[in-house]
Formats: sequence, structure tokens, C-alpha cells
Amino acid sequence: MNKRPGLNRMLKLIVYLTNMILCTVFVFLGSLPESYNYSVGSVADADIYASKTFTDTFETEYRAIIAKNSVPSIFVRSQEVSNKNIENVNTFFDLTAQIRQQKQSSVATLAELTTLRSNLRNTLELEADNSDLTTFLNVSDSTFSYMRDKGISIVELIMVKDVDEANLNSEIEAGIDSFKETNPSYGSYADSFENILKLMLQPNSIFDSSATNDAAEVAYSDALADPVIVEKGTKIISSGEVVTEHIYNMMVNLELIREASFDLVILARSLLYTLIITVVGLLFIRTFRKKEGKEFKIVLLLNITFALPVIAAFYASQFSNLISFVLFFTVICATYLGLSQSVILSYANLLIVWPIYKFDIELLFVMGITILVCATIAGRRDRNYSSALIIIVPSVTAVIGSLIFNFFHGSTQSEYVNSILYISISTIFSLVLAIGLTPIYELVSNSASPVRLIELSQPGHPLLKRLFFEASGTYQHSLMVSNLADAASDAIGADSLLCKVACYYHDIGKLEAPNYFTENQTDIANPHDSISVMESVRIITSHTEDGIRLARKYRLPEAIVKIIDEHHGTTYPAYFYRKACDEAKSNGLEMPSLENFRYKGHIPSSRESAVIMLADTCEAAIRSMKITDINRCEEVIRELVRGKIDQDQLINSGLSFDDIEKIIVAFRQVYSGAMHERIQYPK
Repeated sequence: MNKRPGLNRMLKLIVYLTNMILCTVFVFLGSLPESYNYSVGSVADADIYASKTFTDTFETEYRAIIAKNSVPSIFVRSQEVSNKNIENVNTFFDLTAQIRQQKQSSVATLAELTTLRSNLRNTLELEADNSDLTTFLNVSDSTFSYMRDKGISIVELIMVKDVDEANLNSEIEAGIDSFKETNPSYGSYADSFENILKLMLQPNSIFDSSATNDAAEVAYSDALADPVIVEKGTKIISSGEVVTEHIYNMMVNLELIREASFDLVILARSLLYTLIITVVGLLFIRTFRKKEGKEFKIVLLLNITFALPVIAAFYASQFSNLISFVLFFTVICATYLGLSQSVILSYANLLIVWPIYKFDIELLFVMGITILVCATIAGRRDRNYSSALIIIVPSVTAVIGSLIFNFFHGSTQSEYVNSILYISISTIFSLVLAIGLTPIYELVSNSASPVRLIELSQPGHPLLKRLFFEASGTYQHSLMVSNLADAASDAIGADSLLCKVACYYHDIGKLEAPNYFTENQTDIANPHDSISVMESVRIITSHTEDGIRLARKYRLPEAIVKIIDEHHGTTYPAYFYRKACDEAKSNGLEMPSLENFRYKGHIPSSRESAVIMLADTCEAAIRSMKITDINRCEEVIRELVRGKIDQDQLINSGLSFDDIEKIIVAFRQVYSGAMHERIQYPK
């Protein structure tokens, strides 16, 4: 049918690319945040709020540094220091014992005291008070020995613990107090004992730089892992405030600083985002509509309709993120492409506009549900839908979806009201606009939409009226073919409404010469008896071409025009071919070429077209054979279907052998109802 497929594909590609570029521009403009020409130290001339939820990297880093520097120093007990302290105590008593052995009297002399001080200074770097040293020099040997044992014990007990500078003295005091309590008679020596230990002992808890650094790094990492989140709508800066480095960094994160590089980044991001969705959508269209395709006018209209909600979103998002017109595209798309295609492409449309609405989750949730419900109603092919139904049901669905979202989101009463108000108004407006513009779409595209098919099915259509009055036999034949095709298409899941209506018009070409077709001949002589076989063949086979011409004159949808062209495929009228063969044989001529007898159409390219071919063939044959037995009827149907398969008439139709069996069963059911016996009434 399409004589220039290459040009048609090129035009479609241009339309797709243009649409993608247009969507990219509006996604870029819509997602471009308001920007300011500020720098650190500038004074804000307006209140600025966060346009989205984001991570405050500056504040997060600041808190992480504070956490790192707030980690307390880590001290660990040193066994080496502990042993050194015990050793020093032993050394003190050894040096003191040496002087005691050198004493000439019970009371130490100044020279002896000086010698002890010198030895302690040189060996332990200890500067003890003379009175404390005198105490240890002048006590009796038993007392000195006892104090030595107790001193070692006290130090060993202290050094078992983690002792730092803060608690070393308190530990020594606690040890001396315990010594005094258990040995009251030695209390006069306790103060000197305590003073010497305080001068001699060092803390055994030493600073561990490695452990401290590790703890600081862990604190830093933990702080970074728990970033500071600034919620959408949070005030960043008030009018009149100075832009600090922190505020400037937040504005950079929000892309609010006017820099050309930011615009280029957003443009590249918008282009990539739109490109991905467009490619996925085109792959879907190519995969699932490869065989049936669509005319250029319909492709153009659908692309325009796809772009309209995107353009509208750019302006509507300035008022609310819940004003969306995606459902306008859903209704139009479902009308032309059906349920599954409209759902997928509508979701693509929703994703395209989503950045313009700042990736609002409520919009995605509510519209995602409503698209599915709306496409289910608008995409039905079995019967026409009520305009009120397609407005009310999706609108109620959108409101319910909004209530559910806000309930789980914990919204306030005002948020409930705003959501329901904006969503319901935009939904109703989109649906009413789509229904109102449908006649214009049908006028421009001349498509086989459900509304258009219902209109064409009315008996008052001029072509059907002509068929009824000028070719009544063909009219009755078409009605029976439509019943067969309707039942068969339902059985295999094809478009039953298209099949039924296309059957009404599939033989309109016979209006050019109705009396040359047997179903329209009554008592008059057969006109084929007075003309040559080839003339008869020309008249019979030309009814498909005549039908196409009439269909285009009356602006029938292209889907019906294609079925008119394909309902005989490239078969031939067998009766006239056999008649020509008999004449050639009787006259001693060569057998005629079969190619001269074939219809000039194309083999069926869709399941609907193939169903109508089989229904037309079976109805004509069974009517002419006047079969009344249903079993014989099924045998003939199977023979006729097998004949079409053998002639390669169904290879491009998309029918499977399972579909063919279902078609045969459906034909049998229709004929079983038409051939049932009636009670004979008395005269």
C-alpha cells in the first residue's frame, strides 16, 4: 500500500528526532533552577529556599573535623614503666642501705646525708628533702627492712593499675593510708614514705599516638557516613544576610549560582535523560508494532500529543508539582495503539516530565496508578466506552492515590487539600480535553479508532445504504462474514471491532458491477454468459481495486482500506480459471497462465486481515454449496483454510496453528447457530 516506504521511514525518524529535541529543551528549561549572581561576601536580596533535598557537604565536613579533633587521647598501661618504677624503689632502698651500713652512729651525720643525696641524684635523678632522707637513715634496721617490703608492695599494687598523672598521687596516698591503718606504730614515718614515692614514681599509663589517630579517623569516617541532610524547602539564607562560604557551597550544590558551566551540565544531563527514554520507547515500538506499523499522519499526531504534556508541564510546574496533563496523551495513545502500548508510552511521557516537577514522588505514584486505569478503559477494543466513565473512574483513582500517599507520608490537612485539589482538577481537565479533541484527531488522521469504527458500523452510512439497496446479496454476505470474523477474532485476541466493521465494507467494490456477482443475481440471466472469460475475470478481480478507490473517496480508515486490498490476497477465482482451461483444451490452445487470473492485492499482513480472508472464503463457499450439515460444514472450512495455507496466503499474517484451530472452532460455532433446525409450523 505504501509506495515509498523509505521516505516514510525517513519522515518518521525526523519526527522522532524533532520530538526528542523539543522534549529535551523543555526538560532542560523546566529543570533549570533559579540562579543568583552571588559570591562569598555578597548580601542576599531575597529569601532563598532549598529547591530539593540535598547533602550539605560543607557542614558534614565541618562536623567530621570536629568529631575527629574531639576524640580523647588514648593512654595504655606500660609494663616497662611499671617495672622501672619497682626497680627504682629497690634502688632507692639499696642506696639508702649502703649509707646506713657506713654510719658510725645511730644518727646520720651531715656528710652521710650529703653522700646519700648525691648518690640518689646521680642514680635516680631524685632530689629528696633532707628530713625525709634522715627518716630512712635513722630508723632501726627492722623498721627499715619492714618499710622496704611495704614500699615494694605498695608500688607493685599501684603499678598493676593504669596510672596516669592525674591519679598517680591519689593512688600513692591511698597506698600510704592503707599502710598507716595496718601499721599505726609506723605512722610517724608515713609522710616521709609518701613524699619519697611521689618524687620517685612515674605514671605507667602512656599516650598511644597510633590508637588515638585510628580512633580519630573512625570518628571522622562515622561523621561522613552520617551526612547532614538539608530538606527541600529549608531556608538557606534570608534577605539582607551576608553570603558566607558555607551558604555559597550550599547554593553551588543546589545549582543556584549562575555559572555557564552549570547550564551546560544540566543541558547534557537533560539530553542524556531524554535520549535514554526515547531510545527505550522506540525499541518498544519497533519490537511490538513491527508488523502492523502506523501511517505517517498517526505517528506525527502521536508525537505532537506526546510533546504537549511536556510543554504544559513547563508552565504548570510553576504553580504546583501535582498539575500534570500526561493523561491527555494516555487517552489519545490508547485510542490509536491499544492498552499495552499506551501504558508503556504514557509511563515514558511521565518520566520525561518528571524532572520538570523536581522528581516529585507523589506525582509519580498517583499518575502511575491513574495511567494504568485510564489506559485500561480508553484502550478497550471490544466496545465503545462511555465518556463519563473515562472521566470519572481515572479522576476517582487519582484522588484515592493522593489520599493513600499523603496518609503514609503523614501530611498535614492543608497538604491533603492541596494535593486533592490540584490532582483532581488537572486530571479532569486532561480527560475532558482529550475526549473533546478526539473528533479532530480522527478527522486529521482518519484512523480506525473505536469511536470511528462505531460510527462506521451504523447502517445509515452512505456506503452501507448503497450496498443494501444496490447489492443486497453482497450486503447479507458481508453481515454473515462479520459474524464469523467477530467470533474468530475474539477467540484469538485480535481486534474484533475492527474485524466486524471492516467486514461490512470489504466488498464495497462490487457496487461498480453488482449484477456480475452471483449473490446479487436473481431472475435475470447471468451476464457472464455474454462476455469472455477474461472479461469476467477482470470484473471479478477488480472489485478489490474498486473497493480501495471507493473507500478512499468516502475517507474510510487506512486499516479498513488495507483489509479491502488484502481480503483476497493473491488468490484467483478458481471457477473462471477452470472454465478458461476447459475452453483452451476444447480449442486446442495452450493452458492459460494462472498469473493472469490472480487478484491484484497483497497477502494479509495482520491477523485481522487474515481472519476476514478466511471468513469471506468460508461464507461464500458454504453459501454456494448450500451445506446444512454442521459436520460437513467443518470439513469444508478445514479444506478451505488448508487451501489458503498451501497458497502461502497466511505467511505474513502472524497467525499460529493454534490461532487457526481456534478460528475453525469459532466458525463452526457460528454456523451451528445458523444451521439449527426449527419447528415446522402447521399450514
